[in-house]
Amino acid sequence: MQPVFDRAFAAHRDGRLDDAERGYRATLDGDPAHVDALHLLGVLRHQQGQHAEAAELVRRAVNLRPQDAALQLNLGNALKALGQIDEAIDQFRNALTLAPSFPMAHYNLGNAYAAAGRHEDAADAFRRSLRLQPEDASSHNNLGNALHALGRHEQAIASFRRTLELRPGHAGALNNMGMSLNALHRADEAIPCFQAALAAEPRFVAAHFNLANTFDATGRHAEAVASFEAALALQPNLPPAIFGMGNALTALGRHTQAIPYLERSVGLDPQFALAWLSLGTAHQALGAHATAVRAFDQALRVQPDLASAHMNRALAWLALGDFARGLPEYEWRFQTVAEAAIETLPRWHGEPVEQRTLLIHAEQGFGDTLQFARFVPLAAQRAARVVLEVQPQLLPLLEPAAQAWRVTLIPRGAPRPAADLQCPLLSLPLALGTTLDTIPERTPYLSAPPAYRRKWRGSLGGQAKRKIGLAWSGRIQQNETRSMPLAALDPLFAIEGIDWIVLQPDLSADECAALDAHPRAASIHRFDKRIGNFADTAAIIERLDAVVSIDTSIAHLAGALRKPLWLMLPFAPDWRWCAGDTRSPWYASATLLRQPRPGAWREVVEAVAKELRRG
Repeated sequence: MQPVFDRAFAAHRDGRLDDAERGYRATLDGDPAHVDALHLLGVLRHQQGQHAEAAELVRRAVNLRPQDAALQLNLGNALKALGQIDEAIDQFRNALTLAPSFPMAHYNLGNAYAAAGRHEDAADAFRRSLRLQPEDASSHNNLGNALHALGRHEQAIASFRRTLELRPGHAGALNNMGMSLNALHRADEAIPCFQAALAAEPRFVAAHFNLANTFDATGRHAEAVASFEAALALQPNLPPAIFGMGNALTALGRHTQAIPYLERSVGLDPQFALAWLSLGTAHQALGAHATAVRAFDQALRVQPDLASAHMNRALAWLALGDFARGLPEYEWRFQTVAEAAIETLPRWHGEPVEQRTLLIHAEQGFGDTLQFARFVPLAAQRAARVVLEVQPQLLPLLEPAAQAWRVTLIPRGAPRPAADLQCPLLSLPLALGTTLDTIPERTPYLSAPPAYRRKWRGSLGGQAKRKIGLAWSGRIQQNETRSMPLAALDPLFAIEGIDWIVLQPDLSADECAALDAHPRAASIHRFDKRIGNFADTAAIIERLDAVVSIDTSIAHLAGALRKPLWLMLPFAPDWRWCAGDTRSPWYASATLLRQPRPGAWREVVEAVAKELRRG
């Protein structure tokens, strides 16, 4: 039967697998114990993806010739393909017991260890392989992968560089090096690696996906979308790419387009809590708060301690006016802010404390402090003494109110007086049992200090009958919707008979230049660095006829001073402006003008202009 076997072997070597299989089977029909025919037919079946049959055939060969390291190696390969990793490791070790200098056995053992998550053992195996074959690019590449998994990213990069020296354009090594560079926060170096991998292998799905993720993580969301599209064109049901596409579209504000991807993501994996969270966030950004709550509920069924889902659900409930559920849930905000201060004093929950001192401390932004300061006198009615800690920039403005409320006012960062209990400022509504209908709305509850009123007397300039304050941009944050370009305000500047008083203390150089060059510059007045704190701003606002503002601290200040306020809101505004109404339960003097769709500032500004012309 040897000539038949020899012809089969030649066919196998030439890639004529059908001819090879017929020859091996003919050989075994004549000699069922023909070891080489059993072995090579097993190898052939392994090549064809028939791993169970391959393992059975090669195992028969091993039993007949147990001292042959190559047979042990190929049995290990078939077992590894079947997912029987521990058994495969045993076979590779058997091969090395028989032939300690068998480089392929070291290499395959390393791969098996890596599949088992035993990366230290894998690295050791690849190093042994390299001692025997130092120019083997695959061993260098896989050693790099093991080192990457161990967090030794610099060493991994060195291995990938050596791989590329031996085999320039090795797409896998380029992709892997990009991943290690990303782990070291060197995204600018990682991106060219992924791009080079794709130049070498345009259909490399993992490289498309990794490039997309890197673009997304570095704020290049439009490029991320293009790369996710490329990955999904090659592998349409790749769950991480579907989820990534949804998140990238969300980051671009394209929430309507993002939702189908996020729905597919949770459809593929209903236990994917972060996908439910992202889906809820996209609905929330479109003002669909009830739908968002349902998605957040699903996220929390899967992962009950997912703080961001609790927090976003709180915001949705509060936007719907459901304070009973929203305010307790809003306490999760302290689990979502990494730098949140850890308070050592016991928490106050609204109970009377006639003999004790309560510390109330501001949190979040200036606008939050101005808005929620209204609750401080109510808390002061339940405590013997109250200390209110606020941002230093608000101290001069709040001093008169603090005296009237009989509370001690201190700036954040100063030594605190002794206190018995503490409460964050934005937790006062919860402690006081506030509902949407019981928000303290008496205004004004703040006023400019007399010294600041004197400072700004006669300082506003202009000859027009009406003087109106203006703010169009607040503190820019990620995915900011509360800011508009200066050019969007032209319909306001075109109105005759108004002097516009710029209330923003910090303008960019481009904004200053644009205001100076504006055709209506004579009716636009700004004070640049003369506005030192919020007491200055309050003194200016008190001398105005009204204020037009986006959602920023200036709007809250105008509302607290009971100055007529036209508040320009994005399509899905902050929870405190509720949903849909033109009036505010927080500020009686405010008129709320909302975008009819995301980004539609032109319609909002035109609505304000119409109101002003009417008045």
